[in-house]
Amino acid sequence: IPPALRLIVLGGEALDPARLAPWLRTPDAPRVVNMYGITETTVHVTTHDLTPDGLVPGAGPVGRAIDDLRTYVLDRRLRPVPPGVTGELYVAGAGLSRGYRERHPLTAERFVADPFGPPGTRMYRSGDLARWSADGTLHYLGRADSQISLRGFRIETAEIETVLCDTGGARAAAVLLREDLPTGPGLVAYTTGGIPAADLRAACTGRLPEHMVPTAFVALDRLPLTANGKLDRAALPLPDAEDRAGEAPAGRAPRTAQEHLVARLYGEVLGRAPVAAVDEDFFALGGHSLLVTRLAGRVRAELGLDVPVRTLFEAPTVAALAARLTGLTRTPDTRVPALAPVAERPDRLPLSPAQARLWFLHRLGGSAVTYAVPLLLKLHGPVDEDALGRALTALTRRHEILRTCYPEHEGRPVQQVLPEAAPVPLTAVRLDGGSAEDAARRLAAEPFDLADRPPLRAHLLSGPDDERALLLVVHHIAYDEASTGPLVRDLAQLYAA
Repeated sequence: IPPALRLIVLGGEALDPARLAPWLRTPDAPRVVNMYGITETTVHVTTHDLTPDGLVPGAGPVGRAIDDLRTYVLDRRLRPVPPGVTGELYVAGAGLSRGYRERHPLTAERFVADPFGPPGTRMYRSGDLARWSADGTLHYLGRADSQISLRGFRIETAEIETVLCDTGGARAAAVLLREDLPTGPGLVAYTTGGIPAADLRAACTGRLPEHMVPTAFVALDRLPLTANGKLDRAALPLPDAEDRAGEAPAGRAPRTAQEHLVARLYGEVLGRAPVAAVDEDFFALGGHSLLVTRLAGRVRAELGLDVPVRTLFEAPTVAALAARLTGLTRTPDTRVPALAPVAERPDRLPLSPAQARLWFLHRLGGSAVTYAVPLLLKLHGPVDEDALGRALTALTRRHEILRTCYPEHEGRPVQQVLPEAAPVPLTAVRLDGGSAEDAARRLAAEPFDLADRPPLRAHLLSGPDDERALLLVVHHIAYDEASTGPLVRDLAQLYAA
């Protein structure tokens, strides 16, 4: 750096502060300022003076807002998040532009009312992820549109990268969703800095939910970059078996027949060789919630033992699961031969990722209220109960998702559509002084049997003064908010017919 250069202002791209060590750790170092800015807020938003003490890997600090602007880090409901929690960055104040010229829908989407400022003011939704540190410094974490979907979960990879650097000690990190892993789609963490995979996994496990813990950890000397300095995703290597395994734990090799069997099944389900030590953990090797159901199916096929999903979570190591299997009750062999190929659609269909997640949570014993969607329809005038029953049956004939159950087949959940002729029971319920809303809450709390019965229940509520209401309770595996309009419209048309 020329001695005459006394001020360096950085902006435009995310900054890794550790790369500035040669500048800041020299005698008579210049002042280095990192600035965050966006065009919609007249470019500059925040400023931060970098010091030798702040040269830590990971998310770059961007400091505090300049005098005429305000910055907020908010959740999806526009509520401020506490320090250390990731949210989306919003900017308000005098520097805000009026919007996008002749692009009114986009302006309305990005420039929203500011609930924290003076009446009538707006704030800009940046689309950037950020978090506050305990001392009030703002840290930029990347774009919110880097969000990916895995097994029904929406995941911000920037959050994982932050944990890998801040907690795990990696110098730099990149997390990708790879579709080409032996176990199916999964998260792969690429890191520099020589931190052992076991330590990185422990950091993620301690700070992140299970679905955000990477399947594999790949150590690199440096992250590959394109000619313009951005991450070259195409150059990131496919992880090998050692990357997926992490650090091999110290422990004895399998000795008993049961331990050898579990070690082999772990390898088969995870797409690798049989594990070498009884201390190996299924989830540390890359297992996840959907692979647990596959493992349960393999155990049943080999031993005829019905293994609860919860058991596989409680006993994740080879030794622990082998010991649990010894104490389980043997069940009749219920394996069903594969269906002969036919021209029509097969009777059993795989679940979508979102359905698989909800099925798995249901099996773990999740609250019935959490996954039951009550739809209370007030009725006016005389009600033809027979016609209403026929309309409900016709509704399930039209929408087969409402007459689909979710049994297990060879250890995996499947969709099985019930015959069209199956009528929908319409249960009569007297309110006896209570409100229809109270009855709806009580009836929605009753659990569903997804394995044998459809995810729809219908109740005809009757109260004083000829008060009538139709309560439909649908499991979330078959219903979401967007389904309400078509369902109510079709039911009304079928009843009128």
